[in-house]
Amino acid sequence: MKTGSSIIWLGRQRERQILEACNRHMNKVLEVIRETHNVFMAFCRGEVKEVDTRFKKVFDLEREADDIKDKIIDELSKGVLHPINREEVVKLLLTVDDMADFAKTSARRLLFIQPKKLTAELRENLRIMAELFLKASEGTGEAFKALLGDPRGAIEASSRVERIEERVDDFRFESVIPEFLKWCESCGDPGQCLIVFSIIESMENLVDRCEISTDVIRHIAISYL
Repeated sequence: MKTGSSIIWLGRQRERQILEACNRHMNKVLEVIRETHNVFMAFCRGEVKEVDTRFKKVFDLEREADDIKDKIIDELSKGVLHPINREEVVKLLLTVDDMADFAKTSARRLLFIQPKKLTAELRENLRIMAELFLKASEGTGEAFKALLGDPRGAIEASSRVERIEERVDDFRFESVIPEFLKWCESCGDPGQCLIVFSIIESMENLVDRCEISTDVIRHIAISYL
């Protein structure tokens, strides 16, 4: 029994080390998303040059996040965790990485749109969506950080992110899509309409990945209670 308890303890310690590494990845992903938020703010102000400059930073930060992710996956491939735990951690790592991917994608597509071509109302909707994806992402970061020392706090933070995702879903259907369709009718440029629609989709996908990430965090946190 004593030997078995020691093995369990060692497994938990190793799992914690891996989660701490994942938390460093999460922090880098948050840097990507905060800079993406800055890209959207510059776009909504009509500052085209700043959009380009800030996107380059997004690109570099996302690459750094990828490097951290690859190192963690390499460590996990060595079988340092029980297969079930490893599956959970990999799922969390990849879903958080998706957050950075969708952030970069949405920021990149802004490069193909002239802010002045959008109505003030549509730009404002994009600004609000950007505020919400930032809030959801930072909430995910809070849940992840709490996972290392306060499992119940991680569960509570995860629930808050879920509520933000619901707000985004409602806002998209009630405000963003109607304004987008109205703009498309007067825009007369199908290509621009498709790009703006893809930006809206990427922003929503980012928030969806926040919710999926916190679902995994919640599941891991429950195992610690």
